[in-house]
Amino acid sequence: MLIDPPAADVLEISIFGPGKGECVAVHLGFGDWIIVDSCIDQFDKTIPVLNYLDNIGVDIATSVRLVVATHAHDDHFAGISRVFERSSSARFVCSSAVTREEFFALVEIDSMQPTMRARARIEYRRIFDISEDRGLSPKGLTPIMHAMEGRPLLTLPVGNRPPGVVRSLSPSDEAFRRSLTALAKAYPVSGQARRAQVIDPNELAVALWIEVADKAILLGADLLNGPSGCGWSAILAAFDPGFKASLFKIPHHGAPNAHNEDVWDRLLVSSPVALLAPYRAGKQPRPGPDDVVRICTLTPDAFITAAPSLPALSRATRREAAALGPLAKKVREPWGRSGHVRARSPIGNDDWSVEFSSPGRPLCPKSGKQGSRKS
Repeated sequence: MLIDPPAADVLEISIFGPGKGECVAVHLGFGDWIIVDSCIDQFDKTIPVLNYLDNIGVDIATSVRLVVATHAHDDHFAGISRVFERSSSARFVCSSAVTREEFFALVEIDSMQPTMRARARIEYRRIFDISEDRGLSPKGLTPIMHAMEGRPLLTLPVGNRPPGVVRSLSPSDEAFRRSLTALAKAYPVSGQARRAQVIDPNELAVALWIEVADKAILLGADLLNGPSGCGWSAILAAFDPGFKASLFKIPHHGAPNAHNEDVWDRLLVSSPVALLAPYRAGKQPRPGPDDVVRICTLTPDAFITAAPSLPALSRATRREAAALGPLAKKVREPWGRSGHVRARSPIGNDDWSVEFSSPGRPLCPKSGKQGSRKS
C-alpha cells in the first residue's frame, strides 16, 4: 500500500481503478485536494480514495475543495455521493450539459422514466439531497457548480503559496445545446411514447486543466473527439494555455474515439507521464493491444491501475458457478480489485516520480519515471 503523505510543496495525482469505476485524487499542494469521479472496490465494497486519504492522514472534511463528477456513467462515479458526503467543505462539480439522469433526479420524476439507469439516478439524487441540507456556504456559494468550457472552478490564493487554478475545458456551448435537445426528447409527454435518449454522456464529460506555479496537468475524463463543436475538437479550437501539461490522465481508458493527435502535440509536453484505468465490462476491453501500442509510441511513461484483461474469478464466484452447473455460462468478474498509481512532483520541479500498488503497473515495457513498487 502507498500510505506516505505528500509534502506540502509536492503535487500528487493518484488514480484508482478499475473496481467499479475510476477515480483521480489531486494534491494541489499545501493541504488542498480535489477528487475527480469515484470507484468502489468490488471485493470489500470500500471506496479506495477515501481509504487512501484516511490512511495518509488527510482530513477529508476540511481539505477536499472540489468533488467532480465528470459524466453520468457508472464506471466513473460509483459511490461518488459517499465521497461528497465525507467532503463536507467541498463544492460538487458536474457538467453544465446534463443528461436525463441528473435532470430527472433533480426534478424527482424518475419514476416516469423506467429505462433510465437507476444507479446513476440514485447517486445524483443523494448529491442533490446533501447539497440541499448544506445550503449556502458562509461566503454565499452554492454547494453545486456546473462545469463549462473555460470556467475556473477553483483559484488557489497566492499568499504564502504558489498560485494555481483548476479549470474546466468542457463541455462546449454546442455540447450544452445538444444536451437540451436530448432532454426535450427524453421528457415524457402525455399520450405519446417516450423517445430514447440520443446523446452519449461521454460527449458531455468534464475535462480539467490544472495549473500550479509553472506545472500543468490535463485530466481527460472520458471526453470524445466529437461530434462537431464538441469534445477535444472544441477544446483545441478555443483553448491556448501558453504552456504544456507534463501529466495526462488519458481519456476513455485509451479508446481510439477519444484519441486526438493534436492534444498530444499542442497541449502536452513530449513524452508526458500518462495515467489510465482499464475498462473491462464491454465486448472490447480497453486499452486493447492496439491502444497500448499507440500510447506507448507517444510516451514510454504510461501507467495503468490494472491489466486490461479480465481478472481471475474469485473463490466465491467459482463456488457459485459450480453450484449453477450448466446454467453458469461465460462467468466473469470484469471489475476486480482496485489498483493505485501515484505520480508526485515537487512544485517548481519538472520531474515526476511514479509508484504503484498491485494490481497497478507500467503500461509500457520501459519507463524512465518509475519509482518503487509497493503492495
